[in-house]
Amino acid sequence: MEKRRRVINADLIKTLSLAGCKILENEPMSKRCSFKIGGGADFFVEIPTEKALLVFLQNIGEENFFILGGATNILFSDNGYRGAIVKLTEEFAQFSIKGNAVTCGAGASLPLVVKAAAENNLSGFESLAGIPGTVGGAVLGNAGSAAKWISNSVESVEVFRNAKKELLKREEIVFEYRSSNLKNVVITKINFTLKKAAGNDILKEISESINRRAQSQPLNTPNAGCIFKNPKDASAGKLIDESGLKGKSYGGAKISEIHANFIVNTGAAKADDVLYLAELAKKTVKEKFNINLEYEIKIIK
Repeated sequence: MEKRRRVINADLIKTLSLAGCKILENEPMSKRCSFKIGGGADFFVEIPTEKALLVFLQNIGEENFFILGGATNILFSDNGYRGAIVKLTEEFAQFSIKGNAVTCGAGASLPLVVKAAAENNLSGFESLAGIPGTVGGAVLGNAGSAAKWISNSVESVEVFRNAKKELLKREEIVFEYRSSNLKNVVITKINFTLKKAAGNDILKEISESINRRAQSQPLNTPNAGCIFKNPKDASAGKLIDESGLKGKSYGGAKISEIHANFIVNTGAAKADDVLYLAELAKKTVKEKFNINLEYEIKIIK
């Protein structure tokens, strides 16, 4: 294990606590992510307000923390994380709807926002139905499917960069497949513009999206979503399946028999078990199809 870096000292713990933050030491990441894998983070900091976030950012180096969204697409190392894992709570979990405008804190629940938009006859989030996590994480990774990406509805994004607040307009943000240029900022709030539509049409598309995921993904077993991005004009899951790896196990990890682009934790998987299968899939697909698979999950060491 790496030598521990004391990124938060006793004085900063006191300062952050007075600002309303909750700080846990050596918090197991297996308790905090959908994969149920990961060792202890030096510090796990819950930040409830923008004011508290500013205090945090002014007192800690950028390389010493990681912002955690819903933790549904992350693999943490068995050795944990040397630094601070940050969870944006309370103020950041709020959202509001006014007319066609939807304003969300970065920590707002994506499923709750999708549901609320539908209840207000607002269209634009239907393809996000069934996707877990936070709105901030969804925007960072440009979540969506079938060319109906969350970025299509983004009006602007509020961020902190170098402990200074900025408002980024849509034209300033670069969105790509499962990616954006927001990786080096801290997203705090997102402003969307949706379109009015018939409630029945919205609910039908949401139901289809949820049912499609339920039938094609291992939702009842701990996982972190798709391991790899789909290559151009190809399906990563199909490539792995046609490489003969569907159902392949190693340690406590297994390439899902339901969808080969998912690796599941069968009960006692280690990060190294997952990485062994992932690298085996990359190697086999490259040899068989001459296609390089790119990770979609975030691997945090």
